[in-house]
Amino acid sequence: MKIGSFKFDERINDIVGKIATRELHFPYLIMRKVTDRQSDAAPLYELFETNRAGDEIQIGAVWERKMNRSEEKFLSGMIDDPSFREPLPIALFGDERNGFDVQWRRERDRDAQSGGFGGRSGGGSRQGAGAGSYGGRQGGGFAGGSTAGQGGEYTGGGPRDLDDEVPF
Repeated sequence: MKIGSFKFDERINDIVGKIATRELHFPYLIMRKVTDRQSDAAPLYELFETNRAGDEIQIGAVWERKMNRSEEKFLSGMIDDPSFREPLPIALFGDERNGFDVQWRRERDRDAQSGGFGGRSGGGSRQGAGAGSYGGRQGGGFAGGSTAGQGGEYTGGGPRDLDDEVPF
């Protein structure tokens, strides 16, 4: 599901964009390439939003990933803030020159992912949640219905190869 886009803005020499869902609205985000990466495991880009005081606050990071069955690359990461109940997983498809489309998809089952959300192991429990739960739910992810089946496959209207291609 497309929830936003980013494009290079020549006037300010930054990649800017927006992300909007029913509950979240980020009308102006900045995506900056990390120039002092210490390892290949470091994020490729960091995402910033300006708070009410005018300060740029990092709210996310994305890493370069490779499709499962091809050499095609995309960006995968999350947007998070202490005010969020759970992080928002995102994937960006495109490039700096032509822009990026921001996609969101409900998290796959943790057992099938072998490592959990964002490469972490464990349940990711939050303070106040029961042991082994995440935000009050067992198994993690966002609350509500899904178009994903038990194995992470798309079940919302016919076959779809994206689930087999994108390890996200």
